[in-house]
Amino acid sequence: MESILHSLSNHVSEAFLVLAILFVVFAVWTINLSRKVRRMNLRWKELMDGASGDNLERMLYDHLRERMQVQARMDGLGEQIQVLEDKMLGTKRHLGLVRYDAFEDVGGSQSFAMALYDDRGDGALITSLIGRADCRVYCKPLVGGRSERNLSQEEQRAIQDAVKPGPKSIVSH
Repeated sequence: MESILHSLSNHVSEAFLVLAILFVVFAVWTINLSRKVRRMNLRWKELMDGASGDNLERMLYDHLRERMQVQARMDGLGEQIQVLEDKMLGTKRHLGLVRYDAFEDVGGSQSFAMALYDDRGDGALITSLIGRADCRVYCKPLVGGRSERNLSQEEQRAIQDAVKPGPKSIVSH
């Protein structure tokens, strides 16, 4: 013990310098920690402003109930979307229209072939032949994009045009 005291008395200035550096380091560290604690206390006060323990529990239950309601609504919307998607399969939304001159003595592309069907290719093919003295309209069923009856070139083009994506134009041939 005496040797330690003797060694300290010989190196008092160095020991004092080390203690001063440690004091400054601990002071800076303490200041940083107190700032962090102050910031956390401010955040906690903002979170708990007007909320006692009972209020906080009630707030959590209200939030959970609202979340469950939103989830139930989302599930219902998912079911509604599925119903609509199923209905869309059967809607006649593919349309192809080809206008043409059916007879040499009648001009102006008055005749037409129109294909109208759903995603499965089920629908109808309507053909109108315009002549000088009469007008004939034919309807052929489409199943799977095909007809059991013979198709003219214009009717086949109408079916092909209905398959094409994007805006449809009225094709004259």
